[in-house]
Amino acid sequence: MASIKDYVKYYKDISMDEISFNDVDSMLFTQFVYADFKGIIPEEKGRFILFSDAARLFLRKYDENIKNCPKFIREVYDLIYQLRDAKRYADIKMYHYVKVVDDEKQFCGYTLRFFGKVYVAFEGTDTSLIGWKEDFMFCNTFPVPAQRMAMDYLSDTIGFFDNEVYVGGHSKGGNLAMTAAMLSSSRLRLKIRTIYNFDGPGFRVKEFGTSAYGRMARKLKMFVPEDSTIGMLLLHTPSYQVVKSNVTGLWQHNPLSWECFGGMFIPGTLTSRSANLEKSNIDFIASLDENERAKIIDTIFSIFDKLGIKDTSEIKIPKLNQAISLVKEITTLDSDSRHKLITLLKMLIKGM
Repeated sequence: MASIKDYVKYYKDISMDEISFNDVDSMLFTQFVYADFKGIIPEEKGRFILFSDAARLFLRKYDENIKNCPKFIREVYDLIYQLRDAKRYADIKMYHYVKVVDDEKQFCGYTLRFFGKVYVAFEGTDTSLIGWKEDFMFCNTFPVPAQRMAMDYLSDTIGFFDNEVYVGGHSKGGNLAMTAAMLSSSRLRLKIRTIYNFDGPGFRVKEFGTSAYGRMARKLKMFVPEDSTIGMLLLHTPSYQVVKSNVTGLWQHNPLSWECFGGMFIPGTLTSRSANLEKSNIDFIASLDENERAKIIDTIFSIFDKLGIKDTSEIKIPKLNQAISLVKEITTLDSDSRHKLITLLKMLIKGM
């Protein structure tokens, strides 16, 4: 079956006049935002750069250093290289690039304008430890700092005359897209045509059951791979589409591995592991009160600090097994909380 690489190869020289914007285009837009376009895409709303020019500048800037980047960043680099002169994307205007990584949050967003459409993309979790901690905080806090930034960004970037708006993201970015849309003004909500969540986590019971979520759920398109892990976290729409992938396990989280036919993803079947994970993580989180969740989150990241983990690329199964051993030494947790923390770490190992 055709891969994303095949889509890029055969559709890059077909304009959106000939074949209109589709789900695969949307997914690609959520991948470009992982590339560090700082200093290339203007931060201001009133200035823009064409995709073709941004791609060339990006490739020139990072050509020497790309081999030292994580694998998924190298894949995004290769993707941009393949599309640097693509007729399909050449005239897309890129602007309002905002990237912030500090002790509280990891956030990046940009805006695209093409054929009367406006697409706002939010970055998923990068390799920073704070980005991963925010993912954990989704089960205990709303909104987390990145969600607040996404809400403010969407409100700020959409203008009065922008009447066909799309919002999307991969992984954590998918959650940010839905958060920003559901908490936007009534005027802005009417402008939004579709919200895209590509294998991103859901919401707590509190947010999932609100009218704010309900009124935007009909505009949500959620895609997960057959062996989904991240997309099974927390509560989410039951009408997600399962997609075939050409890799296995956690690697399926990378949507560049998903299979497609033209601009449509190939339907797949959720594995029993993912279906069980979907139920078990919801049951596990429900078993914890808010104070317990906060204490467990703080504890797990203090353990990562003791293990010398500074970047999520360093979190491997051997490290998580070491973390389980360290739990036994922690006296600030009662025995029940220690047991639940070990359960969480074992769930992470199963997900890997």
